[in-house]
Amino acid sequence: MKHLKWHLFLLIAALCLPTLAACTADTPAETPTDAPETTEATTAADTTEPAQTTPEEDNAMQIIPDLDFKGGMQLISQKDHANGDKFSVLDTHDFYGGSAQNPVWRLAQWDSGPCLVANRVQSDVTTITDGTGRAFAYDPAENKMTFELDTSLYYQGKPAVSGDYWPHLLIEQDNFKKSLDADAVPYLACDADRLVLSFDIRLTEFEETPIDGDWVRAAQFLMYFYVKGTETNDFCWFGLQLFDNRQDKTNHYIGYDGGKADASGAMIYAIGSKYVYRNSGRTLYQSKTPDTSGEWVHVEIDLVPYLENMLKAGSKDGYFKAESLSELYIGGMTVGWETIATFDHTMEIKNLQLMSYGE
Repeated sequence: MKHLKWHLFLLIAALCLPTLAACTADTPAETPTDAPETTEATTAADTTEPAQTTPEEDNAMQIIPDLDFKGGMQLISQKDHANGDKFSVLDTHDFYGGSAQNPVWRLAQWDSGPCLVANRVQSDVTTITDGTGRAFAYDPAENKMTFELDTSLYYQGKPAVSGDYWPHLLIEQDNFKKSLDADAVPYLACDADRLVLSFDIRLTEFEETPIDGDWVRAAQFLMYFYVKGTETNDFCWFGLQLFDNRQDKTNHYIGYDGGKADASGAMIYAIGSKYVYRNSGRTLYQSKTPDTSGEWVHVEIDLVPYLENMLKAGSKDGYFKAESLSELYIGGMTVGWETIATFDHTMEIKNLQLMSYGE
C-alpha cells in the first residue's frame, strides 16, 4: 500500500482552520494545514446551508471498515524531514490482547516530540501511551476512542513560531471497500440518498500554556474523509470542524491546499462547527469556554447535501472533472488532534459510524 506524504504549509494572517497537507491521486495526506479562518467562509463559492432531507432508509450500509479495531493498529514513526519526510510502520497493536491481523487503521504521531512508539510504556491492552501525556486508547466495552496529546514534548517551553511543524495525534485509513478482499470495490456512497455520520464526542481535558513569542495558538480536533474520483484523479479533503480553541460555532471553509511549491492543490471543504452541532443542542463550548465537564455531545449529520455543495463549488472553480456525485466515492478518513503551540488536551469519541442509505 502506498503511504501518504504529509507536508507543512505556512499559514497566512491569523491562521486558518482545518489543517491539511498534500496528497496524490491515489493516496491521501494529513489533514489540511492551510487552515481556514473560522469567522468567515473563505471563498466566493456558494456556502448557503444545504437543505437536509430524510428519504426512506433502504439499502443501509456501514462504510467505515473495522470500527471495532479487531484488525488492530499500525503504529507509524515520526516523519524524517531530513530524508524526504519518509516514515515507516514501527509496530502493530491489538486492543484485545492478541496480535494484530491485517490492520487497516494507522496511528500517526507526526512531529510530536520524542517517538511515542520508541518510548511506549506498559499499559492496559486498550491503551498505547508513552506515559507522559500522549496516548491513544480504544475501549471495546464502550466502543470509545481516546486521543490524548501534550504538545509540550515538542515545544519544550519554546514559543511556537512561523514555520514550526504541527504536533499530531490522529488515526487514519485509506482503503474503504465493501470487504477486505484485494479486488473489492469501494462504496459509491457519495451518490447515496443519505450518508449519515453519527458519533458522541466530549473534551475531557484542555490546558493551554501561553508562551511569549507564540506566533499563533491553535488546538484543532478534525475529521476528514477522502473524496476521490471513480474514473478521474479528483480528490477533496471533505471534513468537519469538531473543535477549535480560537472560536466556537465556525462557518464553512472552502479552499485549496497550498502554501508551498509542492502543495497538492487539492480542494478542502470543511463543514463549520455551527452546522456540525446544529442538531446536537450544544457544542464543546460552554459560556464561550472549552467545556471539559465530561458531558457527551451527540453528533448526527447527513453529509450528502454538503457533498453536493462541495461538488457545486469545485465545479464552479473548474476543479472537478466529475460531473455528479455518482462519479465520486469516499476512500478513507483521518480524525484527531492537529495543534500548534503548547496544549495538553484530550478528546473522546464513541459510537462512530457512517451509514449510507439508498445507494
